[in-house]
Amino acid sequence: MATQHAPIELQQIGLSPHDFKYSDAKSWRGPCPACGGHRRFVMFTDNEFPLWHGYCDQCGTKIKAWEKVRVQYDPMKAAAVAAEQARNEAERAEYRKQKLSEFTTAEIWAELRDRMTLEHIEWWESQGVPEDIQRFLSIGYKSDKMYYDGERNEQHSPAYTIPWFGQKFTFKTLQYRLTNPVNPADRYRFEYGLAGGSEHFYTADPSEPMKDSVIICEGAKKAIVTWFHLANIRDFSVIAASSNNTLTPAMQATKDCGRRFLILDPGSERKAFAMAKDNKNLKAVYLPEKIDDAFLAGHIERTDFERILKTL
Repeated sequence: MATQHAPIELQQIGLSPHDFKYSDAKSWRGPCPACGGHRRFVMFTDNEFPLWHGYCDQCGTKIKAWEKVRVQYDPMKAAAVAAEQARNEAERAEYRKQKLSEFTTAEIWAELRDRMTLEHIEWWESQGVPEDIQRFLSIGYKSDKMYYDGERNEQHSPAYTIPWFGQKFTFKTLQYRLTNPVNPADRYRFEYGLAGGSEHFYTADPSEPMKDSVIICEGAKKAIVTWFHLANIRDFSVIAASSNNTLTPAMQATKDCGRRFLILDPGSERKAFAMAKDNKNLKAVYLPEKIDDAFLAGHIERTDFERILKTL
């Protein structure tokens, strides 16, 4: 199992392990030695034998297996990269506006919803989401979703589609849940050109306004199961962040609510309790397993969940 700290072997190719942070099971992110891009330079290694290779998605600097990093920081190159990045960001912003208009006008998510077969519907039912709730939330299916894996290689997989709506079903973005990803731990993507989890949060019931008591989950599927099976929907709104690294939109949207309960996946307890300590009216809920898994396994029911919240 990969360590959470960048291996000391990075020094052998001229990089400081202290500058790099764990990204996933076989990659670490740190500053590019050429343009200084913050957390842009990605180092990959085989899990069993450290054959390092890396690239910068800002300036294009690359190294191959065990090649010494000889490129040094160049202020002129860094300035050119920053200027190009600003131009690209302006183009992306315009593309996002066009893409959002396209999805909002055509209701593309409705077409994807109508592609659901009995097999797809039954899978979601096995996950605790009844067919009528699938229709209500416009969960859909795409037979061929192109995506990039952790090493920026093009891949393809079927995917379920999960529209993210605001109040009154105002469309915000579209999330994909890959059914056959190269890395089973990396199965979620957002529609290219639309803002993702860093700007939006998921709402389990877009037909209702935000209530004064809110439950915040990690992931849309968990929010749906929590909302439908566990939460008292007369008293609670249930929303979700895309991950425990993109909680800001949900936290900002609920900062004036009277009560907030944060339920992160096992392994993120310290982060949840630290956030509860630093944020007004926020309580961290600890569960030994993911909340949707706990419900499906029969380990928690509505009365159990209500009792947990009352004790906090």
